[in-house]
Amino acid sequence: MTKPKTPKTVLITGASSGIGEALAIEYGSRGAHVALVARREAELAVVAEKVMSRGGRATVIPCDVANDQAIFDAVRRGDQELGGLDMVIANAGVGSSGHASTLKWQDTARLIDVNIKGAFATLSAAIPIFLAQQRGQLVGVSSLAGKRGLPTSGAYSASKAALSTFLETLRVDLRAAGIMVTDVQPGFVATPINKSGNQGKPFLWTADKAARVIATRLERAPAVLSFPWPLALTTSMLRYLPAWLYDQIARAVG
Repeated sequence: MTKPKTPKTVLITGASSGIGEALAIEYGSRGAHVALVARREAELAVVAEKVMSRGGRATVIPCDVANDQAIFDAVRRGDQELGGLDMVIANAGVGSSGHASTLKWQDTARLIDVNIKGAFATLSAAIPIFLAQQRGQLVGVSSLAGKRGLPTSGAYSASKAALSTFLETLRVDLRAAGIMVTDVQPGFVATPINKSGNQGKPFLWTADKAARVIATRLERAPAVLSFPWPLALTTSMLRYLPAWLYDQIARAVG
């Protein structure tokens, strides 16, 4: 397998804000040419200026990842305009919270379209490109929330669990082709998804800090990149609790 290194070309979805924006700026500071993908073209233009001010290059590609044909076209365009892709990061995501008794299907449907359909399509669009060049790094930004069904976050937790499972299969299937796959599992990061405030969000990181850690650790192409470690350890332990005990804990803190 190709030895991991700092990518020269990176495509990032959800690049107009949050972790996606911070990653774009971080890779720009490392000299990369970054393809910025998101719905909001005006916001992408602002991010592009920030990337270029840090010494990188930026290409703006407006696209709604929930439109599978549009994201396939966007990834192909990124490959063409950047002269090849070293890394594709499926980062776009939306949040949704609320008690199951007040669940609104339209909110859940949009979350599925972006967090599952959009992420799967982004990664799927990159696979033929990476197979042809026999190298590349696929990255999906899931969440520690996908470790177990969290109170009032059923759809969000489920969407991130789905992405983690998909990434795991891609990692196993594509390893022999020289394609590296990493599942990035953040804890709480100060992004628009977490805009309700800091209360009840232990070990909250800034997006800039998260981006620095992600970009640095991705150079080693780990199978899973989770942080911060106290929260990663706690959520991993929760996976092994029997349902009756987990239910009691979840109800107490939910």
